[in-house]
Amino acid sequence: MNVETANKALKLQGRLERLLSGLVDAGYEMGVQAAVYLEGELVADVCTGRISSTSSDKVAPNTLFPVCSTGKGILATIVHILAERGLIDYDRPVAEYWPEFGVNGKENVTVTQALSHQAGIPQVPDFRSLDEACDFDSACARVAELTPQWKPGSTMQYHSRTWGWIVGGLAQKASGRALQTLLLEEITRPLGTDDAMFFGITQEADKRFSPFEAQPDQVEQCTTAPTTHAPAPPRTISELTLALMDFVNLPRVRRCCMPAVNGIMSARAVAKHYAALIGEVDGVRLIPEKRLKIATTRVTVEGTTPICFGHGFGLGYCLKGPSGDSGAFFGHGGAGGSEGMANRPLGMAIGLVKNRMDTHANAPDHTNRLFINETLNVLGHKGDGGFYEKT
Repeated sequence: MNVETANKALKLQGRLERLLSGLVDAGYEMGVQAAVYLEGELVADVCTGRISSTSSDKVAPNTLFPVCSTGKGILATIVHILAERGLIDYDRPVAEYWPEFGVNGKENVTVTQALSHQAGIPQVPDFRSLDEACDFDSACARVAELTPQWKPGSTMQYHSRTWGWIVGGLAQKASGRALQTLLLEEITRPLGTDDAMFFGITQEADKRFSPFEAQPDQVEQCTTAPTTHAPAPPRTISELTLALMDFVNLPRVRRCCMPAVNGIMSARAVAKHYAALIGEVDGVRLIPEKRLKIATTRVTVEGTTPICFGHGFGLGYCLKGPSGDSGAFFGHGGAGGSEGMANRPLGMAIGLVKNRMDTHANAPDHTNRLFINETLNVLGHKGDGGFYEKT
């Protein structure tokens, strides 16, 4: 680390510690981790607060948090790794890799449409039991039977839960490997984060899990994402009608593979993943620049997605860079306020995870917005599309 970077790191670490500890002290947050990489080096690593309201244990670097849809960005990367190896072609139908998917009007759904939430099947299947929903292969089989609610490719609608089964099922079929094996072999083991990034935590990791909690005075459980998912079927199992916070806290759910909603990770692992997308980290780069450019080129129509998705979607990532270069700042956040992003012009990657799930109606601002603004104020605003600027 050169002198300039070291000075920035020292300044950023201090400012983020003050910011996040202040939010904890004021009662807006309970436990938070934040990590920032710059040009492949970890320059800020903050842990503050407690793992739960009923414990005096402090958040540590190895504490794990639920990140919900932040995991979608990790799953997208797995697909791009497979595409780089020639195992997946974005323009081909999903059914070419997964024949069972090509029924009931989904025969021509392309990989691009699946990655960009344009497959037309945001509705959750009528699962017969929680065990069926938590068994990845069984859930994928049920999703493959769904009928699109509109012509695939004609409309972008956020596939809150089904995206993980569609894209994860595709990855499994194209590679011949289980999704959790793909995560381990292609991302976490090469990056040394195999104890800090999961789609279904191990028994050991479960001991380090910090569950979601709502703010004490919160009347209604909320998320930082808009309500864009389809309602559960009338006869659905009771667990799927739970608020998302309660659902992902269920021991059965957090130990299964349900990648659209049950990612469990540390901030450092999330940030390191994005750092390894835009450059080398410890000698590892996940995909080359040419592939990254394809993955971060917008494919949805601008203005048709909720504001939290920035300019819209590339191939699995939200694009939040400047209007002329929307892929400069990309990534994916999750319900509860977690975030994983990379700013390519700055060479910066960030991760934020926390255990307080709310909209911060009583806080000065969303924690992720404050965190990103503070980071950009230290490192610079190059590549920032203004999405996180205060208005």
